[in-house]
Amino acid sequence: MKLEGSKLLSRNEIQALISRGLNYVYFSKTLEPVYKRQYQHEAALEFRFRAPIILILYLFLSYGIYQNISSGTQFVQWFALYAWVGVIIFAAWLISFIRKFDQYFELYAGAGCSAAVAISFIIIPVVNNNNDALLHAAMMYAVVIIYGFVGLRFYTALSAGWLGGLIAIFITNILNYPIDWTFLNRTYTFSSFLGMALAYAIDRQHRENYLQNCIIELNKLEMAKQSEQLELLTQLDALTGLANRRHLTAVLDKHWNMALRYQMPISILMIDIDCFKEYNDHLGHIAGDFCLQKIANELQAVTSRSTDLAARYGGEEFLLLFPLQEEKQIEKIASKLLERITDLALPHPSSKISPYVTISIGAATIIPQEHDELSEFIQSADQALYLAKTNGRNQYYVAKKDVA
Repeated sequence: MKLEGSKLLSRNEIQALISRGLNYVYFSKTLEPVYKRQYQHEAALEFRFRAPIILILYLFLSYGIYQNISSGTQFVQWFALYAWVGVIIFAAWLISFIRKFDQYFELYAGAGCSAAVAISFIIIPVVNNNNDALLHAAMMYAVVIIYGFVGLRFYTALSAGWLGGLIAIFITNILNYPIDWTFLNRTYTFSSFLGMALAYAIDRQHRENYLQNCIIELNKLEMAKQSEQLELLTQLDALTGLANRRHLTAVLDKHWNMALRYQMPISILMIDIDCFKEYNDHLGHIAGDFCLQKIANELQAVTSRSTDLAARYGGEEFLLLFPLQEEKQIEKIASKLLERITDLALPHPSSKISPYVTISIGAATIIPQEHDELSEFIQSADQALYLAKTNGRNQYYVAKKDVA
């Protein structure tokens, strides 16, 4: 029986259950209902294939009993009762094909098993055949099948097997039929304990396999998380936490093609930290790294939509991507970004522009046409950045349509 592992348990909890040995064939109150739902679904699925085998065995045994019944009256009595065992097996088989009843498998299968045991038990004193060894064999067959082949969990099979016997004893006493306790102890009681041992071993093995599957699921989950983390690391710049050049290229290509296909605007900002070489030379590379990280935080803040992207383009250059943003919107973003960097008030002792760190921005917006190229679009933002720096830095410049 194949059961999917649960992700409810940690690795330590699973190891604790395995080391405990599952002697009580029962999980915790949290896990047992989850296990039960999965188990009943799989048990119902397997019963679709097991029930025909049970029916074939039932028919062979019935034929053997029929050949050994001496009188017509006894045959009628036996057939009137034992035929119901076949009806129960067949009915349970049909129900197992109805998926919405999978959650009730142990209920209808357990009730059917109790009824089958009770009927097989009652037949023995009712028919009172001189050669009733096969009748006892039929009862033993029912008991062992219930415990070892129907697919019930241990405690459900235990309840079904003994409840069927108690019901049969109660009915037999009411009808005043004699019970051969010596023979029954050798057949019903013995087969019940044999069946219990089988059911216990099978249930325990299923649970051990289930816990192994839980470990496999945890391994898959951990591997998936590690894969995601590795994938994320390959997309990010180690220092700033922004997207790296490789990831930027892939995202740019995707949004450029979408903008071209649906004729939507796409905008970018090319950003450069003013006089960053002088900043590094004067304050050192550690301060320079800190400056890059603080700037990156602000860039991350203005690219808040899920479609926006902030990337480190190289050195002290950054590129921001804004799909579906037009020129007026991108100008507002650029102006806001200049203010945010100024508000950081990062000291820049060697700057000729401001006592604090400033940036220059080149902006470009386009609704791409078939003849347009993404590389030319990026180049237009880069030239706009060059003009912003030429005009005195600490400002933004928007690329004109003729800038290429």
